[in-house]
Order: sequence, then structure tokens, then C-alpha cells
Amino acid sequence: MNGPERYRDDGVLSTYVETSSVTLYCHGPIGTEPFEPFFDNLGTRTTLAYVKPFHWKALCNDYLNHTHILILRDPEESHRHAAYLHGTSMREAHAKRENMFYQTHLQPYLSTLADADFDFYIPFEKLTKFLLSYHQPESAKALFGEAYEGPIMFDIEEERQAYKYIKENKIELEIPQWRQLLISGQLSEI
Repeated sequence: MNGPERYRDDGVLSTYVETSSVTLYCHGPIGTEPFEPFFDNLGTRTTLAYVKPFHWKALCNDYLNHTHILILRDPEESHRHAAYLHGTSMREAHAKRENMFYQTHLQPYLSTLADADFDFYIPFEKLTKFLLSYHQPESAKALFGEAYEGPIMFDIEEERQAYKYIKENKIELEIPQWRQLLISGQLSEI
């Protein structure tokens, strides 16, 4: 059995990927990391960055020629994952401060994005269907039991409500649509 997962990032987590036709937003703890090798393998040029939720919301309004996709993760699962990383990496306080850990991992963001004009969302639990080489990390609870699950560090009820609103009112991206977006994006780069 491996030791517990720890926070080891050496820079600010990317939350935003932009191609010639698509923008993707995915908050921490995973961020857009799974998409970087995927687009590299396709030969697609990308821009990677840390973008605040409010700024991505504005980009959804401004970039009318792009398709905007949110990677939607259950807020409690995401919060507990980040809280767990925070707890197991207490010696990394300086790195977490320098790398904006609190903004990229723990900051509530779904309530900001719930009414954004993004086109689709991809449920985090279905990400492996879209990125075949990506393997989702097992939760600390699944690996080590209930004692290793991160705590709820502050009230996330607004995040839960925003998550529910997005699931009920926004469009989930399907695999055929994803393939079409990739093909049209590659053709636009030629």
C-alpha cells in the first residue's frame, strides 16, 4: 500500500485550458492536469493558466467563437480531497501559500459559475471516458478508510446548491459531441 497522497505542486495549479475552439475550466485539486498530455498527444496548441472563476465566467461571455466546458466535480468530494491534502501536507505551508493552494483547491467556485454562459459540463466521474489515458485517483477514504477522509473545513451549502443547479439546468457533454469538437478544433488549426 502506498503512503498518503501529499501536496507536492511546484507551481500554481492550472485551472484553464484554451485551444483554438474550446476553453475548459477545472478547479483543484486536479485542475486541468489531465488535459495537458491529452492535447499534447493530439498535437493541439493550448494555453494553460490559472484563471479565477469570475474571469472564466467573463471569458464565456467574451469568447463567442469558443465552446466553453466546465469539469464538474461534486463539491463535497472536491472539498474533502483538498482538505485531506491540506492536512497531510502541513509542512508545505510555504509552498501552498506561494502556489495559491487555497485559491486553487479550497475556494468555493461553483456558486460563481452556476449562471455563467458555458456550453457544456463534463462530470468529473466520467472524465476517463473523455480522456482514455487518464486514471482518476482513488479517494483517501477508499484507500485508507474513513479516518483519512478530509474534513469539511467551512460551509459548502452554496456550492452544493450550485452543483445541483448546474446538473439540472446545463447540458452534459456527450462523447460524440466531444469528438466533433476535437475534430473541428484540429481542422481550424490547419
